Amino acid sequence: MKTQIVPYQKNSILERMHGKTRGGISAGLAISKNNIIFFLLSFLLGRVSLFGGLMPFGLAFYAAAITSNANRFLTAAAVVAGMATGGARTELYTALTFMVLFSLFTKLLKNSAEKENLKHAALGFVSAAVPQIIMAWLQGFLMYDVLMALLNSVLVFSMIYIFRRGMPLIEGTKKKGVIGNEEMISVAMMAAISLSGLGGINIFGTSVLNALGILAVMLLSFKAGPGVGAAVGVIVGLVINLSGPATPLVIGSYAFCGLMAGLFRNIGKMGTAVGFILANAVLTLYINGSTEVIIHIKDIIPAALMFVIVPKKVIEDVFGAFSQETEASKDKPAYSRRIKELTVERLNNFARAFEELSKTFSEISQTKIVAGKQDISSLFDRVADKVCKDCSLCLHCWDRNFYNTYQVMFKIVENLEKKGWIDESDIPEYFMERCERIGEFVRQVNNVYELFKVDMVWKNRIGESRGLISQQLDGLAKVILNLAVEIDGEIKFKSDMEDVLLFELRNKGIKVNDVVVCENKWGKYEVNIFHNGCAGANKCLDYIEEVASSVLGRRMVRGKNECIHNYRTGMCNLKLVEAEVFSITTGMARSSKYENQVSGDSYSFMNTGSGKYILALSDGMGTGQAASSQSKVAISLLEQFMETGFDQDTAIKLINSILVLKSDDDSFATIDLSAIDLYDGKIEFVKIGAAPTFIKRQNKVEVVKTVSLPAGILSDIDTELVSKNADNGDFIIMVTDGIIDSFKLEEGGEQNLIKFIEDIDSINPQGIADLILAEACSKCKDKPVDDMTVLVAKVWKR
Repeated sequence: MKTQIVPYQKNSILERMHGKTRGGISAGLAISKNNIIFFLLSFLLGRVSLFGGLMPFGLAFYAAAITSNANRFLTAAAVVAGMATGGARTELYTALTFMVLFSLFTKLLKNSAEKENLKHAALGFVSAAVPQIIMAWLQGFLMYDVLMALLNSVLVFSMIYIFRRGMPLIEGTKKKGVIGNEEMISVAMMAAISLSGLGGINIFGTSVLNALGILAVMLLSFKAGPGVGAAVGVIVGLVINLSGPATPLVIGSYAFCGLMAGLFRNIGKMGTAVGFILANAVLTLYINGSTEVIIHIKDIIPAALMFVIVPKKVIEDVFGAFSQETEASKDKPAYSRRIKELTVERLNNFARAFEELSKTFSEISQTKIVAGKQDISSLFDRVADKVCKDCSLCLHCWDRNFYNTYQVMFKIVENLEKKGWIDESDIPEYFMERCERIGEFVRQVNNVYELFKVDMVWKNRIGESRGLISQQLDGLAKVILNLAVEIDGEIKFKSDMEDVLLFELRNKGIKVNDVVVCENKWGKYEVNIFHNGCAGANKCLDYIEEVASSVLGRRMVRGKNECIHNYRTGMCNLKLVEAEVFSITTGMARSSKYENQVSGDSYSFMNTGSGKYILALSDGMGTGQAASSQSKVAISLLEQFMETGFDQDTAIKLINSILVLKSDDDSFATIDLSAIDLYDGKIEFVKIGAAPTFIKRQNKVEVVKTVSLPAGILSDIDTELVSKNADNGDFIIMVTDGIIDSFKLEEGGEQNLIKFIEDIDSINPQGIADLILAEACSKCKDKPVDDMTVLVAKVWKR
């Protein structure tokens, strides 16, 4: 036998992806990245079902994949396996028939239909409809079966059309840098729907679908912040609903957890994970009293562990690659505009959904439940059941003398409502003479009435909690609507200024790669400059700010985050914003109650980064640690809400509802808020049970006060907004009621404080705060009867 040496033939990548060699030997089942991707997608999409029986996604993916580089036999086997593990029975026969018909149709009409998405989808509709209608005919031709067959066929038609858009990306044949929005949406839908195919798969009691969904929320919250975290939470909630019974509350829960995880991202990955867990715990406590966990901790813990273990560099590489991949699409204004419109539309829809949910909770909640005739009758029945049922005179009292007995019971109820209890002296004599168990009767009436009162208290508490949840959902709806308005707002790019600024910076020897100049919705310029960095030479401060201000004709300064260095690319991103017209300097002085080490007052100074400066002061109920805890909660929540973009009214209402639900004990605190616009000098004051605020203008003092209860007392509060305009050199002086009470120890009261502030000639806010506190302490002989805090802010033009 002769040995024949055959020359080596190198198969091209394209040929190997098609599963063929030049020798005609099929290699379609060879292990490759593409085959693995197609197999996993086919299997997972095949598992997804709708309305308890429709399985259109696996069939649609098969139809979209077989005209690409996917191996049709491997894809078909994966789809069938997915459907079988997903609970399909008779659907397997219709699926196999679909695959045969569709393959036959595409071969017969290959030249005219294979490369046209619409015709391709139409073939899928016919291939899906024929076997299902035949199956319906064999089972009795019920109208329901026919309608479900048509619905399944329509879904197959739609999904084929969508999936085919993303096939080039799945295959890897799409050129990098020219990815369209339609292709990205197609791939995103495939990924999201296939993820729901993991529903029902558990590992050691952990839902794989839920754990991966939570991991996705944590990753994007950590990388992109609370806004994106909330949006991803909504998507994950929708996907989880797709794979199981519809639970709208889950969508809101994932959104809220994503929001809170994003708020804690500055602490690090551990902070993001803890933020998610705490948000879930808070929602569970508030919504259903910890009786049923919304997102199970057994799903959160594995996801949190995976999230913490993943190195930051891996996260940066993944998201960095994605950012580069989509960079080329930013020059497509039509696509960008359409995506923005879709996003705004979806956000508006979500906002409307939360508004409807808020209305529903509001309708089913009652501010106060009072006892009705049915409740009184129930009380009578319980007493009779415990005392009279086995009595020999039961028939005499509750049958022959029913009317008289009921009259006695109503008189007893009147006494119960007056005193809260009864004794034998409250019972008519003729009834006492007739009743053989009068002592037991009195004891049981008191016991049953006690239980009745407790029941009424809890019913009222539940109704109040529903009302508070309604307020919180309404607040969330407003935030989403505001986000939609911001996204919908037009941003004007100044391309002519970009060219001039780029030229001038390069003339100064600064290696600038790109410049973006835009005008935001408030008419203020924002500049992003991408350059090679200056190795700490402060060129940002020495050159770039000066050049940008000269070119734009407005004073530009570094933004809140200054210059951000990307260690992966070596580039720096410098953001410049218009300089604020006004600046704020602050001072604070405080003293705790006599013989108390801890002050119950809390305060905050905060520049929100959006042109507003916030002064906040809170006085907790009483003094000491308990009061301090209440005021700290109020201030901490206010800081988070204002920084996230909540308006003042919504933020305060949410804080109020949280304080109401915080504990069974009285838990309330005053909220004193002053928001200063650093561009036009407008000041907005919001006071919830707070002491007056004083505006010192030279030698005159203006008083700002409102009348309201502290937060945490009533479930529904109305906020009153007071607006003033600040001038250069004005002082805003905020105090707690301890200061006011000290001045009231002498005749003249509050007027003494006003006169004292008028006479102060210091221009140092810290000095003014110290003087006011010292004077207040002297009024009470250095033995304060309450915690005292003074905040002073000086407003001055730059």
